[in-house]
Amino acid sequence: MLSIANRVIKPRDQMPSAVTENYQNALDTYRRQLIVEAARRVFEQVGLEGASIRAIAQAAGCTTGAIYPHFRAKEEIYAVVLSESLAAIGRAVNDAMGGMPAPAKAIRRGTLAIYKYYDARPSELTLALHLFNGARPKKLGRGLDETLKQQLEGLLALLAEQVRRMTSKPFLPMVRIEATALFTYLVGLLVLRHSGRIDVLGNRAPVLLAHYTKNMIARLSGRR
Repeated sequence: MLSIANRVIKPRDQMPSAVTENYQNALDTYRRQLIVEAARRVFEQVGLEGASIRAIAQAAGCTTGAIYPHFRAKEEIYAVVLSESLAAIGRAVNDAMGGMPAPAKAIRRGTLAIYKYYDARPSELTLALHLFNGARPKKLGRGLDETLKQQLEGLLALLAEQVRRMTSKPFLPMVRIEATALFTYLVGLLVLRHSGRIDVLGNRAPVLLAHYTKNMIARLSGRR
């Protein structure tokens, strides 16, 4: 058997075109992910407003010129980071609610999954809050903005479906409002807990969330 040292490695220009293309695609994907991971660290440290392509390039160990073939601006990288975060939360919520025939229990578990995810990753919550920034569409551009909004809509839809199932007389606009109010309350608790400006909540935030959810379930199911 030949050792690795004795194998003949063809230069890229001597490789079959299909192999060369696959190699380049894999390399581009790898480089792109390195940039995204570096940007994630920079965003965690200084936020979106404080980040720059230069800082991201330094964190990735590359030049700014190596970033521009993949991303035209830091906002595009932010969109990828936030998209991955929202997808991860969606999976966590699906896993938490999976197999739960009772909608009340499902929504409690789903809501708690969102809380735990962001509680462990407050920097991702900070990035997510940019979705509520009025200047966001102009900064991101219509395409990226709509994609991220649809992902957030999908997350809210997971909660809304459980609200619909447990409501005695569901009315879809009301179902949507209730799910959004629940999500807003949850995010508000997390902001207060991690803002550094108020420590009244302490570890009571999950208790307050459970209290709010319990009262909402009782009200919507007609038990109150």
